[in-house]
Order: sequence, then structure tokens, then C-alpha cells
Amino acid sequence: MTHYPSLKELEEALGPGYTVRTIDLEDCLYRDFGNGFNVEISGCSDARSKGEATLYLWFGDDMCDCIIVKTVHDVVRCAEKIDAACEELYEYSQSLIAQGYADRRSLFNLKYN
Repeated sequence: MTHYPSLKELEEALGPGYTVRTIDLEDCLYRDFGNGFNVEISGCSDARSKGEATLYLWFGDDMCDCIIVKTVHDVVRCAEKIDAACEELYEYSQSLIAQGYADRRSLFNLKYN
């Protein structure tokens, strides 16, 4: 039988850059990139569930001003795959900043125009 790690096990395996936060009534893993972007890792709160994780790259931390910039679906629920997907999102966020997309308005226009 395959073992699907609990939220706490994933948090411990991923290390100090990751925390648990309640987002939209779900306990999720969370990582702040320190550059205005952060990532929500959803789908890991039930250790009995076989579901993969979904990662949401957010810009901003204030509920009224934040925006989802990118979503990554079907990430295998293990620390290595989640961390690798987060690193890819971090690199993506850095490339957005380098291209001048460092505020909500420009990111909104990029996503919806």
C-alpha cells in the first residue's frame, strides 16, 4: 500500500521555508518567496487521499489585492516533487519581475489581455 505523507510530514520534509496556513478553509502548505510572490500548495491536508497537489502562484498577500498568476496541477504528493515545482514557480516569478511584471495591475493585464 502506498503511503501518502500527511501535511505535517510534508512540512517537516520540505523544511523551514514552508509553513501551514489555512487558505479558503483548507490547511495548505505555504511558501513566501520574499519577492512579492508566494505559493499555496493545496490538496495535501488529507493523508488518506491519493490526490495530487495543486500549486497556486500568488502575487500579493492582502486578500483584496492578491492575484493568482499561475496554477500547476497534478504534482505528485511528495516533498521532492512539491519542492521542485515550487522552485520552478520561484524562477518564473523572478523572470516576471525581470520583465517588469512586479505589481498587480501589470500581472492582471498579462494574464487577461
